[in-house]
Amino acid sequence: MNADQLKIFQNITLTYFAKMASKEELPVLEEAYLQFESPVLLDYTSLVHISGSYEGCLYITTTTGVLEVLLSQHGEKEVNDITRLDMCRELSNVLAGNASRAFGADWTISVPQSVTADKISTLNLPPSTFIMPFLWKGIKSFLVVGLQTKGQS
Repeated sequence: MNADQLKIFQNITLTYFAKMASKEELPVLEEAYLQFESPVLLDYTSLVHISGSYEGCLYITTTTGVLEVLLSQHGEKEVNDITRLDMCRELSNVLAGNASRAFGADWTISVPQSVTADKISTLNLPPSTFIMPFLWKGIKSFLVVGLQTKGQS
């Protein structure tokens, strides 16, 4: 992926969280970086597999606090592991779905898989990824892109 394509993911993420914030609480993108070691993981992670001209996945990993704020803003009265996992899954699905519009017809996304930190070993995570940290309401989350051009290894 090139810098312009990665910028699409950054813009999609910032736009989503900006809609959920006041002008004083706009999301802030921190410096992105490549990761070749252990995956970046927080309390909750939701992964979407991508196939088409690019293969791999993207995932969002975030904290309990971020998910609880989002649940509250969506009017959810019951907050527990199930609703936090649902919110995390919805978040990754929205981000991947918006990216599919930007990348065109040759972009297929899977149903998101969401897990808590203790179940992360059940996800098939790529060995190298592009990490995009961002702050929203003072809490750090990460959008992680692990995509390669189809046929590249």
